[in-house]
Parts: sequence; C-alpha cells; structure tokens
Amino acid sequence: MIHDLQKASFMKRASAFLIDLILMMILVTGAIWVLSGITGYDQYSDTMDSEMQRIRDSYDISSIVEKYQIDLDDYSYMTDEQKNELPESVRNSIENCIKEINSNEIIIKAYSMTITLTLLIVSLGFLFSFVVLEFIVPILLKNGQTVGKKIFAIAVMRTDGIKVTPIVLFVRSILGKYTIETMVPVIIFLMMIFGFGSIVTIGVLVLLLLFQIILLVATKNNSTIHDILSSTVTVDIQSQMIFDSVEAKQEYLLRIHEEEANRSKY
Repeated sequence: MIHDLQKASFMKRASAFLIDLILMMILVTGAIWVLSGITGYDQYSDTMDSEMQRIRDSYDISSIVEKYQIDLDDYSYMTDEQKNELPESVRNSIENCIKEINSNEIIIKAYSMTITLTLLIVSLGFLFSFVVLEFIVPILLKNGQTVGKKIFAIAVMRTDGIKVTPIVLFVRSILGKYTIETMVPVIIFLMMIFGFGSIVTIGVLVLLLLFQIILLVATKNNSTIHDILSSTVTVDIQSQMIFDSVEAKQEYLLRIHEEEANRSKY
C-alpha cells in the first residue's frame, strides 16, 4: 500500500552507514594528504618544531628531562611547592625557555599558520568527500543511494513519498550531515587539541549528541538532524513505492480510487 511507509531496518541503516563511513575516511585521508602538500603544511610544522628544538637546546632542556624526568609541559602543571624542590638554576632554565618559546615570532607565526591550515585542510577534506560520496554518488545511483545504501537495497525519499531532488540532497548531505553533524564536532575536537576547548565547547558537543539520540528515538521515522532538515526518510527500496513527482503520486492515487470505486459497483 502507498500509505504504508516501508522504513529501512536499523540493521540495514547501520550496516550501510558503516560502509559509507569507511569509504568516507579513506577519501578524507587522501584529500587531506593532497591538500597538506599543496598548502605546504609540513613546512610550517617543521619550522615550528626546529625553532622550538633550537631554543630547548640553548637551555639544555634535554639534560634536565633526563636528570629530573620533567619536561616543559610537566613543569607547567607542577605546583609552586613542587617547583621549589628543583634547583634554582633548573627552574630558571625551564621558565626562561618557556618564555622565549612563547614570545618567539617565528614559532608564533608557524603555530598560527598550523592552526589555520589544519582547520582549512580538514574542512575542505571533509567537504570534498561529502560532495563526492553523499551528493554526487546518490545523484548518479538515483533515489539518494550511497554505496552502502545501494549494497543493502535501501534508499532515501521525501517523507511524502516523492523522489529526492539535487536540492533536497544538498540540504541533507551538505547542510545537515557535513555542516552540523560532522564539522561542528570536528572543529570542537580540533579546538580541544590546540588548547582552545572549554566547558562550553564540550557542552555543545554533548548537547548535539543527545539531540541526535533523542531525534532518533522519539521521531516517528527515527530521523536525525539531516533528515529533519531535508524532510527525508530512509526506506526499503524493494517494497517502497517512490514517485517521481507530486503529480505522479496524485495520478496514481486517483487511479487507485477509481479502481476501488469501480469494484464497489459490483
């Protein structure tokens, strides 16, 4: 029946997602590798590392690490009482080293470029991968099917039973999956790596995850953010009727109604 929504089972959706995730990670990794070479990312990273090592060597930090089993990061987390247990010469060497590293213009510039390029490269890497795997491929395979969905015979349609258009796919894959569901967590994760994370950013990540779970459990079609934004649902393509347009659906309903009316006369 047309009114019976043939939703894809959770296992099929999960299996298709796993395959698509593996393909996504392969493509993202390749894209990031290419973009890193194009932007000269390693050059800035190597410059920062070599300059930091030069300053460390000038204060003989390696000898301090070997003798006292503490490095610059360890020293930053030590209490004043613990620091006072160290010889004054050691404290002065470590503190002066940290101060010079933090004020070194070469390191500051290289570190700034490293952060900027990391955000740019990761963002573009994911964007390229989503455009290919979640937008172009579903257009080519029809009915919003990714490689994983094709393998498990499931498809995407609008909640009113109409075939998804490129515009709907764009909203679903780029605005929903890429922008909100992927890049928000990725940027928060990168911020934490670079030391810019806070309780607020962690809270945003937790709230986003909880919101996704609530939508998945509470919505009628077990939808997530990208499905809500695009008004789509994942269905079993072998049993679900998907119409090319609203007009095609109306014609079908009219024909079914006429057939039922004719049968009722007899």
